[in-house]
Amino acid sequence: MKEYQAHCQCGAIEIKIQNSPIVHATCHCEDCRDLLDIPFHAVTAWNKDDVLIVKGEEDLAIYKHPSLDMTRCFCKKCGETVFNTNVMDWRVVSQFLISKCNNNEIPEHLKSDMHFFYEQRVVNVIDDLPKFLRGTDGPLYEH
Repeated sequence: MKEYQAHCQCGAIEIKIQNSPIVHATCHCEDCRDLLDIPFHAVTAWNKDDVLIVKGEEDLAIYKHPSLDMTRCFCKKCGETVFNTNVMDWRVVSQFLISKCNNNEIPEHLKSDMHFFYEQRVVNVIDDLPKFLRGTDGPLYEH
């Protein structure tokens, strides 16, 4: 079983991530932008039971979006987002968080292999990954 460790900036909250992600991609959806206040989000999405809080659950704050079925789970002490949840109740962990907690490297099998909701993008990304206009499959963005 594959396993990864990550923690917030101050170290008050630690998580263990196990098994394989459902998705490892870059999301450009309006919902993520609204929830996280970011232009796009390089993510790993996991089944809820595969992201475990191993330290600091009492320091975890949960912001429930007022109109979306999404939450942002962050450290009460340093404010860093540890993971967020989506409408499928997946735990979505930033590739950046995993990277910075693992010698500034993201394992190859966790790197983005596509972009999704690219039709909602606010910035063009120039890379060789497929760019799906909606969701994680067809139709593709044509350059």
